Amino acid sequence: MRALQRRTRALLTAVLLVSSAGCGVRRSDGPDIFLIIIDTLRADHLSCYGYGRETSPVLDSLAAAGTLFARCQAQAPWTLPACASIWTGMSVASHGAGMRGLATYGLSPDLATIGTVLKSQGYVTLAFVNTVLVSGVVGFARDFDYYSWDPLGHGRAGETVDEALGWFQENRGNPAPKLVVIHLFDVHAPYDPPAGFDSLFGACGSAGLTEWRTDSLTCAPEPGDRDHLVDMYDGEIAWVDSQLGRLFAELRRTGVADHALIVVTADHGEEFLDHGCCGHSHTLYQELLHVPLIVSGPGIPAGVVDSIPRGQIDILPTLAAWAGAPVPAGVEGIGLFSTVPQDRVLPSSGVIRGHFQTGADEEFESICSVMSWPLKGVMNFETGEAALYDLRSDPGESAPLPLDSTLTAELDYYRATPPRVAPPVIFDRTVDENLEGLGYIR
Repeated sequence: MRALQRRTRALLTAVLLVSSAGCGVRRSDGPDIFLIIIDTLRADHLSCYGYGRETSPVLDSLAAAGTLFARCQAQAPWTLPACASIWTGMSVASHGAGMRGLATYGLSPDLATIGTVLKSQGYVTLAFVNTVLVSGVVGFARDFDYYSWDPLGHGRAGETVDEALGWFQENRGNPAPKLVVIHLFDVHAPYDPPAGFDSLFGACGSAGLTEWRTDSLTCAPEPGDRDHLVDMYDGEIAWVDSQLGRLFAELRRTGVADHALIVVTADHGEEFLDHGCCGHSHTLYQELLHVPLIVSGPGIPAGVVDSIPRGQIDILPTLAAWAGAPVPAGVEGIGLFSTVPQDRVLPSSGVIRGHFQTGADEEFESICSVMSWPLKGVMNFETGEAALYDLRSDPGESAPLPLDSTLTAELDYYRATPPRVAPPVIFDRTVDENLEGLGYIR
């Protein structure tokens, strides 16, 4: 209850801020920008990424009208560090947000974010998010004029779209450009799509299982649950896609879409026994790191599939360029429409599969990966285990090869990267309760 009361107070304060947003700040002629983050969405379950089911007709249309980035790599396999990379344009090693040694580290106030960058250009900055992991409690609301968050936001895609559209209706006289961040949590477990979407791909619907059962002795997921849960997961994707259809239709009807840049991505993917387990946060395999990235709007090349390796860190410099803002110091990303070096290396880390144990910080960030397409190197710096995968010939990462010297050096370099800041430790009961509820703390 206290969390919901805090949210209400934050919204009341935000309304006052919005009424004066832009005062004393240079206004920009830049477009409205919509950054949509669909939690737990793996790229290969979208029709436009080649999936065999029609899960995403709305996003397929958005991709056809814009550019689809076929090889976008998440910088972490769970929400807090991955979204921190989206917010800052920095790798996990640089921004330090995440979980280590049973402590939760938030987003440092010393780092510029998408809110900082866009607000400096006269943008009204708005966010509608659905988990405490991307909330003001962990530092994500700084430099946002209006920040609505729900600590238990599963199933709120429709309400969140309504809330965002309601803000536009109430503030339609505000001439400033807007940054609108929308984070939707519905695809995350439990896989429980609403009626009509629960039976799109399977006869049982959500009357059956919505979460994995585990063997009582080994805690391993029951393989027999997989097909049904994939049906439900795909139904959740179709539900969220339908709600984005409502959003986009209203933006077109009101003319907002005529001058809007729309970016759709995910924080991380989800495993369905691809490597013997389920969920996320526990590995750096591609089912957790390969995320969608679609950009559409005036001036964006239409019908293009970009196969150059990209990362979540590339989103901030792209938005900065669109708003005419300088890229903050320390940003490691490269604008999505800029030239990228042929030998680009994209790092990922932040695995917390041992987070329920005790031990030194090093035990909780021991696994790192680097991708230099088509090769991907993975190293566990605690055990010394290492592997190389050729993602072109082995997209399922089932045939590990010996790690070569080049990627070993890149992994060593990334592991040695010092954090740019000291991220704050978050002491908040709401955070702990939600982390436990989501399975991150056991």
